[in-house]
Amino acid sequence: MLSPHEMSSVIITGPKSVQEDIIKELHALGVLHIVEHSKNELADIGTPLEGASKLSEMLVKIRALIAALGIKKEKIQLELKKDMMDIDSSIRKINDELNGCLEELKKAESQISRNEPLRQELEHLKDISIPLEHLASYKSLACFTGYVKNQNDVAEIKVQLSIITKNFLLLTSAAKKRSFIILFVDTKTRENAELILKKNNFSPVILANLQGLKGTAAQNLKKTEDEIKRLESSKESTIKKIQKLSEQHKDFLLASEALLSVHLEKAEAPLKFAATQSSFLVKGWIPTEELHKSIDKLNKIGKGNIYIQFGSARKKDKVPVKLKNSKIAKPFEFFMDLYSMPNYKEIDPTFFVFLTFPIFFGIMLGDIGYGIVSLAFFWLLKRKMPNAKNFFNILMVASFVTILFGFFFGEFFGFEIYHPAVSREHEMFKLMYIVLGIGAVHVNIGLVVGFINVYKAHGLMMAIYEKAGWIVMELGVAMLALSYFKLISISPFIGAVFLGAAILMIFKGEGVKGIMELPGIFTNILSYVRLMAIGLSSVILAVIINESATEFFHHGGFFVFIGVLILIIGHLINIMLGLLGSFLHSLRLHYVEFFSKFFTGGSKKYQPFGLKEE
Repeated sequence: MLSPHEMSSVIITGPKSVQEDIIKELHALGVLHIVEHSKNELADIGTPLEGASKLSEMLVKIRALIAALGIKKEKIQLELKKDMMDIDSSIRKINDELNGCLEELKKAESQISRNEPLRQELEHLKDISIPLEHLASYKSLACFTGYVKNQNDVAEIKVQLSIITKNFLLLTSAAKKRSFIILFVDTKTRENAELILKKNNFSPVILANLQGLKGTAAQNLKKTEDEIKRLESSKESTIKKIQKLSEQHKDFLLASEALLSVHLEKAEAPLKFAATQSSFLVKGWIPTEELHKSIDKLNKIGKGNIYIQFGSARKKDKVPVKLKNSKIAKPFEFFMDLYSMPNYKEIDPTFFVFLTFPIFFGIMLGDIGYGIVSLAFFWLLKRKMPNAKNFFNILMVASFVTILFGFFFGEFFGFEIYHPAVSREHEMFKLMYIVLGIGAVHVNIGLVVGFINVYKAHGLMMAIYEKAGWIVMELGVAMLALSYFKLISISPFIGAVFLGAAILMIFKGEGVKGIMELPGIFTNILSYVRLMAIGLSSVILAVIINESATEFFHHGGFFVFIGVLILIIGHLINIMLGLLGSFLHSLRLHYVEFFSKFFTGGSKKYQPFGLKEE
């Protein structure tokens, strides 16, 4: 539980005649974490098995089809009984059908996009009964088209135009708010007409899509709208065809992708091997408990043609880590995935996180009502998102502990429902001493774990200097403080001796770096005050929400409804803030204050060939 699974190094070598059979067996076993070979003078990198490029090509096509058909990834129970040729033929057929549909869709959308500007221009002219062919350009006439604000502007334009010329024609729509106008004038008066239009709030509209049309705008508008409706109907029909294709072939495509991914993984496995012209060599790691069973199966498949060398991990080996935790603590491995895998030789902190993360979370949120709401919320999310079940299991445990601390603090949605063991609202300093005590214990557990890690890696004396020195320093500071305040009857000299010895030990173990970090351990412990501070801010906000709602309840009537809204919305916001703050600060106390006392990390996660992580 506190140490990862024991791993054994394995080297498998043999002739290329059995390479494919060995790869298939390794994939089926799902136990070998392959260490990729780098090209050197002794051996080249292996080449993929025959058919790998074809598999890759088919897989690319399948994934493109899955994306184009909008198919969501899900577990498929379909078992494919087709061979590769049949799958390839089916993929081509589906691809051809989809391409035909996409071509139809593209054509319809293109025609709609061309007709839409025409429809908009015809919409401007629908109330003006002028043949569209008359809007062509003339040598002797200038034509203006656009909007003016209202009919008063139209009348003013007419008056001003009649002063400068009698050779003009002004046509207008019957719109009430804005009027669309078409003005024909002699080219000689073009500039003057343009100035008149500008003075009367004219907004020009360019009619660029009417060329070649005959008849009135209203007649052409109906034809265009009918054409757009037809194209929209065609587009909808094509989209339904694509949806039908998606439903019809979803299971086949997902099953094919899963199958081909496996085949491709096997075909490309030699790219991680060392190889000569006639032989292959693969290095890796297997959990020790699986070692002999795996070797027996490989020897059976290799028919005596392979050689397997195995051994225990050496000190400088970069061993992949497979964590080993009980079922109840296993979800908390999520935090190690998020941070870093522990070193193969050091203690796995997952169990400690399992013990303390929910406690820190519960102390900060610490309300029966808030715990019940968050527990129900995370339970629902777990049902909706089963792939994230480990994460929600963590939060459900933390929510349950929140309920327990709610009873300890006597709080229910910010109300103190009975006299508690500790009142967060009224006994702030008492709570502060408690969380500082928790911080001191937590940090020193980290130092003890660090002592064990250093002892295993470098021996007893280095563990004493590097880790026990910090504990001695804490004792020295504690004795100095207690003797100074006359809480214990010992000489301050004893505390000073402990402190001096600790500084020498730390210098011996960690050098100048350790001396520079001497105040760090006390700031680490002080950081646990956030357990009180975050919780206190949540309580104060809950009390404000309750008092505000109560004020509205006293007024009665409609104000009762407002008070209820304040309670619901206020507490929901406070719960969300509390969940976020409690999660992040609990995490910080582990990653920064706790892990810094013992954790090295940096190992690769055990990822066996042929085994897919959920």
